[in-house]
Amino acid sequence: MNNITKKLILMQGYSELDIKNYKKINIVIRWTPLACSLLGLLGVLLKSPTYLLILGLLTTIGALTNTSFYDYLYRYTFGFIFPAIKIPEHGPARKFGCAIGSLLFITSAVGFYLQNNYLAYIPSGTIISLAFIAAVTQWCFASTLYNFIFDKKEVCCTEKNGNKNN
Repeated sequence: MNNITKKLILMQGYSELDIKNYKKINIVIRWTPLACSLLGLLGVLLKSPTYLLILGLLTTIGALTNTSFYDYLYRYTFGFIFPAIKIPEHGPARKFGCAIGSLLFITSAVGFYLQNNYLAYIPSGTIISLAFIAAVTQWCFASTLYNFIFDKKEVCCTEKNGNKNN
């Protein structure tokens, strides 16, 4: 893994210890934003306020816990196929991202319900695009914003609260 990718992973709130213990972290943590983006796109294509509201509420799981709905989706689908490849728990920066995603999906659901194209497509287009960029590049807008707001700096070569089980 190159230093830029490592720095981007650290900016998302993962630790050196996570990078060391989860050998496929560079690949597997891309799942969460990719699933977020694709499931959000499905909701927009369906133009379904109910679907987007449910997706927004499910995305809230990741804002309130260290494991997102998308991580659970991976665990109970692909996790059976690839049992050795686990997704590490996420921290405050990714929780913040899930909170933003949740609000944007719920706002989009309201927009579709009210048949307001601006309220429907701008929030959903924003989260779908930003999540896809995070999946492809490891750069996460929400993590960058979190680090800026809370004056956090990615820290190379330190460990956070102990070892997490694979």
